[in-house]
This record gives sequence, C-alpha cells and structure tokens, in this order.
Amino acid sequence: MLKGVNRQVLEITGTDNPYFEKILFFVKPEYINEDGAKLKSQAEQVAKTVQKPPRMKKSKREIRRLAVQFAICLAAGAVITLILNYVA
Repeated sequence: MLKGVNRQVLEITGTDNPYFEKILFFVKPEYINEDGAKLKSQAEQVAKTVQKPPRMKKSKREIRRLAVQFAICLAAGAVITLILNYVA
C-alpha cells in the first residue's frame, strides 16, 4: 500500500526494460478480491508490452518561442558585429 492511498497496489519489479525499474499497478476497487495470481499475470502481461517512454512533442507555442529567441539572438549578434566594425 502507498501512504495515504486506500487502494490495493501491485508492484512489478522485473520489467526487463532498460527504461523502467518497476511498475506500479493500482487495482480497481471491483477487482480487489480477485485471485492474486490472476492479477499478477495480467500485470506482467501489460508490463511486457511497455516500450521506451514516448518522445515529448513540442507545442507550436514552444516552437514559436524558440524561433523568436533565436531571431533576437541573431539580431543582437548582427548589431554587435556592426558596432565592432564601426568602432574599428
């Protein structure tokens, strides 16, 4: 059981996956009285299908923000170059 949670938790530690050390399954209340071996086999079956974590996709807003930052840095570099060439 997890602290403060009033549910049955099933922990699978042998994931055979380089990305995950262990997986916690929270059993639905209607299946708490189910056979433990059946719950464990179902959890292991689900754990075998787990692959690497999905890549985080960047939102359009985040891409725009990065593009604006890049443009500002590019403009600042151009201004500094012009100033240094004018002084020299």
